[in-house]
Amino acid sequence: MRRNYILLASLASLILAHANPLYQTPFNTPNTVQQQLDHATDEWINADSASSCNACISLLQMLKNLSFVSEKLMVSSLINACVRTKKVHPDVCKGAIEEQAPILRQVLKTMDISGRDGRLMCAAVVNSCPYPAVEPYNVIFPKPKPKMSFQKPSVGKTFTVLQLSDWHIDPEYEAGSEVACDKPICCRSSSTDYNNITVPASKWGAYNCDAPYALIESMLDFIPTIAPNIEFGILTGDVPPHEVWSTLPILKTRLIQDASFTMLHNHFDSPFHINTVLYPAVGNHEAAPTNIFPLKSSSLPKEPGKKYLDLQWLYKSLSKSWRGWLSYGTNTEVENNSANYAVRPINGLKLISLNTNFCYTLNWWLYEHPIERDPNGVLAWLVDQLQDSEDQNERVWIIGHVAPGDITCFHDYSNYYHQIIERYAPHVIAGQFFGHTHMDELQLFYKNSQKNASEAISVAYVAPSITPYEDVNPGFRIYTIDSETFEVVDSITYVADLDKADTWEDGPNWHIEYSAREAYNSAIAPLNSISEPLSPAWWHNVTVAMESDANTFDQYWNYRTKSAPEVPECGEDCRASTICNIRAGKSELRCDFGQDVLFGKDQDISEAKVYPQEHHVCGLNLMSAQERKKMHS
Repeated sequence: MRRNYILLASLASLILAHANPLYQTPFNTPNTVQQQLDHATDEWINADSASSCNACISLLQMLKNLSFVSEKLMVSSLINACVRTKKVHPDVCKGAIEEQAPILRQVLKTMDISGRDGRLMCAAVVNSCPYPAVEPYNVIFPKPKPKMSFQKPSVGKTFTVLQLSDWHIDPEYEAGSEVACDKPICCRSSSTDYNNITVPASKWGAYNCDAPYALIESMLDFIPTIAPNIEFGILTGDVPPHEVWSTLPILKTRLIQDASFTMLHNHFDSPFHINTVLYPAVGNHEAAPTNIFPLKSSSLPKEPGKKYLDLQWLYKSLSKSWRGWLSYGTNTEVENNSANYAVRPINGLKLISLNTNFCYTLNWWLYEHPIERDPNGVLAWLVDQLQDSEDQNERVWIIGHVAPGDITCFHDYSNYYHQIIERYAPHVIAGQFFGHTHMDELQLFYKNSQKNASEAISVAYVAPSITPYEDVNPGFRIYTIDSETFEVVDSITYVADLDKADTWEDGPNWHIEYSAREAYNSAIAPLNSISEPLSPAWWHNVTVAMESDANTFDQYWNYRTKSAPEVPECGEDCRASTICNIRAGKSELRCDFGQDVLFGKDQDISEAKVYPQEHHVCGLNLMSAQERKKMHS
């Protein structure tokens, strides 16, 4: 069974152990607590997959029992269990658990572990149970979808838009420090033995590390040399580094973001640099602790010193950092509406920035019982914005961090979001833009889940990351946009070949990696004129070409990691799953989850089939660079 470290390491070590009736008994003494946790950890180390779902449910119950003891005892017990895995640095165990456990403690107390709540966490976090079926819910719309809609015809004119995503700047990055360290991110003096450096970090970055200032500055300096007339830019989240075990005190995370947005303002607001407006979205790493975005209904801890968990400090900070790009009224909306806002960057186009962390599977508050269908009313707000645009005959772009079709977006939320896309696409929604995966990807949305070209209605572009963490080249996107329809006419990815950093004399070799229009135009997916957009139907036909032509798929697979030198192999099953996932704008349609077809009266959840997941780097990945290397080899 694959051991997944994208979550709190102690939770993983417990969830993936064998089921044992011992774990379902109340705890009486600290020694009993620690003995049970130690036993669970030892069993996990030797576990197989035969009883992983039963084990997950049983051990979640044990953790729920543990949540009723003091926070101090719970934290110390989980730290000891985490350290016993010997796969996570003790400092990382301590920091991550001290930051995350207080939220888990509140949430676990409310959960129905033996029911849907427990199966959902086991499925969504570690894929050890089949995913529960989506709870049926029909999103309410103010008006029925019109049978006819007005849309301006293209006149062949275009403008340029820039997308940046996942830059994960690391202010502690140090050239010459260790790349292969015993922490989740490296290239820091604090994780370097200067008497025994195996791989020294270059000035410009390394594959086990987040982005240094030098890399980001070079990119921002390069952009106006190839795109001097950018209409506007979008930033789809994740500014801070992957130091998920050390995001507190909140001043630390806030200062990193303040300095980063100051750098962005210096480049975007200057007539000598990029000289345009930037519209940001909030990523899961903007929060401290990482991933934790409370709902208005969340049962926040009452203990002194926990006020920061309401996250108002973040929304106020972002509102301040985004001044100048957003109007005063919009800044107020950011602060009071969980960082969701809407603007009109150009006549005829509305841009809606969504906080999609309310669909993120590692946002522990979302598991609190009863689970909300529309956390913080974001989906209802989105419907209002789209209806307003439909009434005004204007087009809309949606930007966010976690794409609704991503493996880390709840199936229920994605289903309800997809209903909204079906209602307002393609006549209102002209494009969707996300980040989070660090890969260069896309997702397709269809009417009635009919996966064919005639039913394709929307494309979500998932932008490449600027950070090279982990094992990808740094990159960014430039879009050519039709000035009347606001549809994407071309998507051009720029990269720097980080494996050649030692040969760079004047900085990173930023260059075009590929133009989607040129790379995927074929007999199966033809573009018949220079102004024809990259429509949802066209992109579907590109996936058809991937199925019939191995070269087309291999090209996509290489571009996905931005032509990184160590692209993982992708065999027949991987290829089928990858194409399936492109066509899964609704995450329940992905092919890397087991479906909840069991759990009848006489059925055993240990029979459930689960599927291997690809390593997802953006969340709570606590494994050291050394351990990740062993796992990949």
